[in-house]
Amino acid sequence: MVLVSDFLFIDISIRKRALVGALLVLLVLASLGAPGAVRAQEYVELTPELDARAADLYAGIMCPICNGQTISQSHAAISETMRQMVRERLVAGDTDQQIYDFMTEAFGRDILASPPKSGIGLAVWFVPPVALLLGAFAVTLFVRRLRSADGLVRQGSGAGPGDLADAHGGTGDGLEPYLQLVDEEMPDIEERP
Repeated sequence: MVLVSDFLFIDISIRKRALVGALLVLLVLASLGAPGAVRAQEYVELTPELDARAADLYAGIMCPICNGQTISQSHAAISETMRQMVRERLVAGDTDQQIYDFMTEAFGRDILASPPKSGIGLAVWFVPPVALLLGAFAVTLFVRRLRSADGLVRQGSGAGPGDLADAHGGTGDGLEPYLQLVDEEMPDIEERP
């Protein structure tokens, strides 16, 4: 059993944590004791057009407490509140951009499911396709080099890999014993169907 006098000799950070924990417990108990203060949210019915717009907006807004979930996917209370806010704004006549701006102002830029198409967010839209194109270009160059190297081998009469090494500035003499060993252990490639 912990006495109050023992509490005074505990490390200060532990005391702070204990006080914060006690305050949280009191806050929870106080909120449970005041059911009249809690008001149920009124559900706003939407027309089919507004309902379709709301679904698109729900998919574009992230839940602030859920990992990787939009408010359309999340079952958290905050997501329901945010969906209600979107419905109310749609009924009030706001455009989609005005609703995104409102939610961004209320919850921060991280609330957007897709990065903004301006500033540093623009890099997120352009860097992956550019990197993909550069990678495709590099693979194309690599394949062309392999084909041209293969063409050098096939050009000469009886030219072998040693000649290829000579064509690239190397000496084919050091490879000859290894190439003979490979030829002995592998069946002739031209005999295959």
